[in-house]
Amino acid sequence: MTRTVDIDFTFKSAVEPSSVVGRLVSSGMTADVGGKISYLLDLDGMFDWGNADSSELDQVISLMGDRRWGDGHVGITLLFAGSTRGGDLLFQPGRTVVSFSITVNPKYLQNSSKFCDLGWYLAALIPLFEPLGLTEVEARDVP
Repeated sequence: MTRTVDIDFTFKSAVEPSSVVGRLVSSGMTADVGGKISYLLDLDGMFDWGNADSSELDQVISLMGDRRWGDGHVGITLLFAGSTRGGDLLFQPGRTVVSFSITVNPKYLQNSSKFCDLGWYLAALIPLFEPLGLTEVEARDVP
């Protein structure tokens, strides 16, 4: 059985998916995994992820910010700059909570066989999110 490792970031007001994803991509993160982008536009709770060519990143980011998805979940898979590590960035309805689910090649704590190095992820993401009004962070690593 796999572990679930995720971090919830809470903001004082709603954040725009296009702004957040744009900020992360500008910092060096990439959505390109083998020439494809994995993304989510979900209103029915089924969490059916789609794929697009990496050349369509701007269109996918723009679509994620469309008002019609405001009451649903939207997300995109991102890898950290210069790394094979990453996960799924998921915007919750209302857009005041953004979750990062560590799903791609997790970085484990040194000398640990199962616990994720959450500090590594927090050190990379918090400085990017603080200027957007970050107010709370909750991290979980559970079986």
